[in-house]
Amino acid sequence: MPSKPPVVLLAGCSHSGFLGRGTETKVVTEKKPEEPKLVGAVSSGGGCVESPENRVESTKRTEDERRFLVVSGNVSVPDASYSLSEPNLVETGWGNYTLRINSQRATDKPECGCAALANYTATIHIPNSGPHGSFALRVVHDDEVVRRENVTSR
Repeated sequence: MPSKPPVVLLAGCSHSGFLGRGTETKVVTEKKPEEPKLVGAVSSGGGCVESPENRVESTKRTEDERRFLVVSGNVSVPDASYSLSEPNLVETGWGNYTLRINSQRATDKPECGCAALANYTATIHIPNSGPHGSFALRVVHDDEVVRRENVTSR
């Protein structure tokens, strides 16, 4: 019967993690700055109207020492069978954010053949301070910029 080769275990230590005596290492952890954040959104399907016009309004609101920007608007859609996707807030560069709202045809609704509007409301938390205490916001309806504003925590 052939014999098995011996197994040798080597124990050692690595010098790569050794700091030596008297050396103190401090780990610096920085808290990531708070960014604007979409905290609530509602949107509706289209409804027939006589004269559909895009409209966007924004108001600031304070609640429990937290500040919010509430953006409300109408999106002109081709027909009442269209609805809006949920608003989406994305950072598009340092201090620049885009609130994007898109319309889409609802497959479960028949076409109505009328001019229509769909509504939305988006609530954005505004950081109290730091680098994002002020930022530029663009509101985009179906790839068209309909509003630009500078938002501050004050």
